Amino acid sequence: MKKANAVILGLIGILICSCQESKVESSEIASSEKSEMLFEKGHKVPNDKFVGNVYQAILSDEGTRVSNVTFEPNGRTNWHNHPGGQTLLVTDGVGYHQEEGKPVQIIKKGDVIKIGKNVKHWHGGTADQAMTHIAVSIDHEKNPSQWFEPVSEEEYKVK
Repeated sequence: MKKANAVILGLIGILICSCQESKVESSEIASSEKSEMLFEKGHKVPNDKFVGNVYQAILSDEGTRVSNVTFEPNGRTNWHNHPGGQTLLVTDGVGYHQEEGKPVQIIKKGDVIKIGKNVKHWHGGTADQAMTHIAVSIDHEKNPSQWFEPVSEEEYKVK
């Protein structure tokens, strides 16, 4: 557990340092320019647990799984839970997160989402924006994620 905490603290330190924006003249940056990814995008994941285009790079997988996950617009997870709990560190873009029985939340770069043990939920990009987060899944080796049905179009639409 100490090793997992050290990995999490190290990642948070890297994120804080890398998310500091330097003061650059706005004329030097084209508004359409996409920010560089903090970690590699990874490989496209199969759509048996996801809808749309989703990419994952596993950064650490010893007990606690730490992954960089990128959801293209309309990309999202199915409903699922994590017996050990999960924390999402949003590093880019805008997306959605919803716990079962609660309203959909809009999440954005800089947000930290703490998901309790065995809480059924989903997360992903919005209809027109991508979202990238670091997913920290506690005790993933002993207690892997449990996957359920896809998020319906009605559930996905934010009202």
